[in-house]
Formats: sequence, C-alpha cells, structure tokens
Amino acid sequence: MILASAAALPVATPAASWAAASRAAASGATVSEAEQQAVDGSVAAAAADGIQQSIAVLDRATGVPVASSGGDEQYIAESIVKLFTVAYYEDQAGGQLDASMAQTLRTMIIYSDDDIESSLWNTDIVPTVAERYGLDHTSNGPKTTAHDWGWELITADDEAKFLYQMSKDPAVAPLLMDAMANAAPSGLDGFDQDFGMNALTGDHGSKQGWTDVGSADQVQIHSVGWTDRYFVAILQTATGSDYDTMRADSTNAARAVLVAENPGSAPVSTGSAAGPTAPSAVPTGQLAAVFEQLRRAIGAFVGALTGLPVQW
Repeated sequence: MILASAAALPVATPAASWAAASRAAASGATVSEAEQQAVDGSVAAAAADGIQQSIAVLDRATGVPVASSGGDEQYIAESIVKLFTVAYYEDQAGGQLDASMAQTLRTMIIYSDDDIESSLWNTDIVPTVAERYGLDHTSNGPKTTAHDWGWELITADDEAKFLYQMSKDPAVAPLLMDAMANAAPSGLDGFDQDFGMNALTGDHGSKQGWTDVGSADQVQIHSVGWTDRYFVAILQTATGSDYDTMRADSTNAARAVLVAENPGSAPVSTGSAAGPTAPSAVPTGQLAAVFEQLRRAIGAFVGALTGLPVQW
C-alpha cells in the first residue's frame, strides 16, 4: 500500500483494483458509468488544485462497489478514527451500552469531540475493528501510541466497506448512524464541518476528519458518509492548498456523486443534517451551478489524461 503524499498527485484512473475485483465477484451486478465518471472528474479537479483526493462509492443495499479512484491509497485518519472507537465500544458491550456511555459516544461523533476520543482511546481499537469488518488496509500508524490517536492509516475503499458492514451490524448501526445523521455544522473546536457529505441535502449522514490548523505542513481533510443509495468515502491530503479549497473540493465530489446517482436533482448545502429528510426542489440557477462544477471537473479530467487544454 502507498501512504498518500501530496508530492506526487495521481492522474485519475478507472476504478481501483478493489472495485474491479468486487464487481467481478458480484454476479450479474450492473454498474452505472455515471458514478465512475463523477469520481474521476472530481479527483482530477482536486489534483488541479494541488490536492490528492481518493474516493470510493459503494451500494448501500448490496455492498457492491460502484466507483473508486485511488481507493487503495492510505491516508492519515485524523478524526475518522472516532467511527472505529464507537464501533469498538459498541461491540464490547454487545450493543447494550449504558445511557451515559451511549450519549458520550454520540456527542463525540456529532461534534467531533477530541477530549472524549482521548479519554476512550487505546491502541486495540483500530486492529479490533479492522479484523471485525475485514478492513485489510486499515491499521495503526507509525506514530500511533497509547496517548496519541489520529495517526492511524485508512483508505477510501476500506472506509466505504466499513460503513456498509457497520450498517448491517445491529450492535453498532443504531447509535452510530443516528449520530452521523445529526453531525453538527461546526466541530467542538470551531472547525467548519459543513463540507463534503455533510453539505448534502436529503437522506445523508457523515463524519469529517481534519488536521488541526497550523499543526502540520501536510493537511488531511476527509469526509465519509452516505446518500440515499450509496456509502461514500472522500479522503484528501495536500501541502500547498488551503482549508477552504480542500473543503470545497470535498463538497464538489459529494455533490457530483449525488448528481450521478439522481440526475434529476442537484443538492445544495444547507448546513447540518438534522436527520433524514426528503429532498427538496432545487431552483434552476442552483442546478446550473452544480452542472457547471461537474462540467469543469470532467474537463480537468480529460485535460489530465491528454495533456491538452480543454475548453468546453
């Protein structure tokens, strides 16, 4: 496996080996090319902004991978590891946590509370959850210690798989999916969480991860979650891009997947998800803006492949 580095940005390619192998194993599975094109275009557009982005999309109903680009690249987990912490403690309790602990875990996910994670952290969490859900490329990182979390290594493919497996786990899904569906617009530290999967409307949930501002030269901005039809993982790293641009590219990727899933609608950001709600009608101007973002992403992808300027 390759630890993601912004030093060498990958050109978007067809679905990664994990997706291809899983599709082949899923007898009779039908996969739309629209989702893969949306993923490839988003990855190329992010690369044009100096951001390495990996995306995996997996069917919520069947667990079949739908699209993936850079899905086997390893990234530093940051607060995405909090999902594993919830799964670990839920599993330890057989899904029968006392009310206080359940509320503590729920609060940690909704507000991405670092103090709670620190109080619960131990180095068995990630290996235990990775084994439970078959996450072959998820592990503690070289800098992970008993007192220092967030350095764990994850991939987009494994994150999408985790979300699917977790959703079918009766000991974990009720609490964790409810918390993700109610992610706050800002983290407890004031960081803007209204990006990526958390910027969508309709049936969705999310968990965000980010590098603390000013703490490292190489920044991670991640968003994982779901739409009505798919589980989606969007992982990003960069050394020369700002937080706002990284959040915007994460949101553009999430919206592109949603548009590919349901071409008749175009999602817009409304802040925090207060739980599953019905998609609302979208004004024509907003619809045009989203398709303009998609057009630019596809143009960047074609340009990256051919080395020629593309103007549509």
